[in-house]
Amino acid sequence: MLQDRIPIGERISYWPASSDPLCSDIAVYEGADGLWIFDVGFGDLAAKRVNSLPGKKRVVLSHFHQDHMGNLPKISWGQLYLGQYTFRHAGAGQVVAAPIEPEPGVRLFPIPSSHAKGCIGMEVDEMYAFLGDATYCTAKHTQGRLAYNANLLADELNVLRALKAQYFLLSHDGAFVRKKADVLAELEEIYARRVQGEAYIFLDE
Repeated sequence: MLQDRIPIGERISYWPASSDPLCSDIAVYEGADGLWIFDVGFGDLAAKRVNSLPGKKRVVLSHFHQDHMGNLPKISWGQLYLGQYTFRHAGAGQVVAAPIEPEPGVRLFPIPSSHAKGCIGMEVDEMYAFLGDATYCTAKHTQGRLAYNANLLADELNVLRALKAQYFLLSHDGAFVRKKADVLAELEEIYARRVQGEAYIFLDE
């Protein structure tokens, strides 16, 4: 069952993330010149969903983790945008090393992140910003504990504050659409816990 996408406004919709198999949310934005797909997920059902979309497809991969990009070999796409570390896994596409606007209303930009190297986001219509997993802590435990890199979190906060979007779309979050102010408040509270001279902010302290 392909399942209808969940709408967010007139031009944005998405298929929600799953845990078995682990698959990211897959978002669709109806641009001026075709569809934009933010992350392609993992698993046969997710691949069928993406391939069921009509017309020209431009794919943006938030980062290189399997649940976000695993279906890339299974789907058809016209253009591909990704970060440098994701390019190493994909072997194709245009690397987004600095903010670009490939069409009016669409802005792609790098995001410093503790979760994964080379994350990128997509801001559309100056209202919504797709962030994938970029706001999350380390994917691997640091010293056996979940943590943020303090310097990366500071840089990430600067990037996120500068976005015009008032809503952040976060993968694997039950709400998916979150208010920018709420996400920033949570990250700023974590950053406030930093200890001078310590590289990491541990979440169990």
